[in-house]
Amino acid sequence: MKVFVTVFMCILVVSELRADDLLCQNPNERKGYCVNINNCFGLKSVNTKSKRTFSESRFIQESRCGDGNFVCCAGDTDFDSTYLLPQPLTCGGDIAHIKILGGNETAISEFAWMVLLEYRRFYGSEPETPCGGSLLNHRYVVTAAHCLVGSYASPFGTLVSVRLGEHDTRTSEDCLGGICSRGVKSVAIEEIHVHKNYVPDSEYWHDIGLIRLQSAVKYSPTIRPICLPSTVGGRILNDGQFLTVAGWGHTVNGGTGSPTLQKVRVPFVENDTCMKKYESIYMHVNGSKICAGGRSGVNSCGGDSGGPLMSYDKGSWILQGIVSSGRQQCGSNWPALYTNVAEYENWIKEKMRP
Repeated sequence: MKVFVTVFMCILVVSELRADDLLCQNPNERKGYCVNINNCFGLKSVNTKSKRTFSESRFIQESRCGDGNFVCCAGDTDFDSTYLLPQPLTCGGDIAHIKILGGNETAISEFAWMVLLEYRRFYGSEPETPCGGSLLNHRYVVTAAHCLVGSYASPFGTLVSVRLGEHDTRTSEDCLGGICSRGVKSVAIEEIHVHKNYVPDSEYWHDIGLIRLQSAVKYSPTIRPICLPSTVGGRILNDGQFLTVAGWGHTVNGGTGSPTLQKVRVPFVENDTCMKKYESIYMHVNGSKICAGGRSGVNSCGGDSGGPLMSYDKGSWILQGIVSSGRQQCGSNWPALYTNVAEYENWIKEKMRP
């Protein structure tokens, strides 16, 4: 009789496994089984908490599989923050060969998080690259919202992919000072997030957007993420402190842009000073913006949009700002305006998922 009961119970268990416990992958890309949430101890304990964090609630929502209350049970109960936001050494590392060949041209792999946004006017056409961005991890690129929606982006067609590991847009193999790299890679876009308070074609408030790539990119000497301010302690910027802007935008001498990645150092301008400057043209500057530049002939310019304004601290490059807007910012004596990344870190974290 005991044998019969045991066999009967095994049949029931196998039957349940076949019906419910299907293999699945949770939001952290870990393999698990699709079960009723009441049979998943970890997620059940989070689900029954009186107060859940936004991240925990979203993790449960994105863990759902099948119908009803079924979730992918894999042992973890929240997003893996170390995967989402790389830490110093992984992010912001400078492994470039520092000897530049003159001017402001960067070394190959000097800013390995730099990306070009690729737009196409119609199927089969050559991509245009009027905007840049910065790689945050294996799946996400941060850029300016005006590169994603509105009158600036629309003439270039549809944003279809991002290009990583680029240095010289004229060549398939980048060489500089006898050092060559074949690491250029184009990755299709899966989804786009624009800050909900951004108003296209306005004064560029909340000018920030996030791009999720269709597939994870593998890090290499020419493809690496940059650090966000919080990962290095969120240090305060001081008036006159030099920051670095990089991009393929127009040079002071004119033209449609530089074929090679360029860099320039610009001084940070304290917000009160910058505000007084812009108030003369009835434009308001607040904590959501960073001001930098103001020396004639040295500044960010068109084609740098969406690219990074960076500080360097204890061996790591930190994303402080995103090239946004400004009055005659192409080499003028007006400070350029950059989206203050520190003000939007929570928004970035809320939108990211493995």
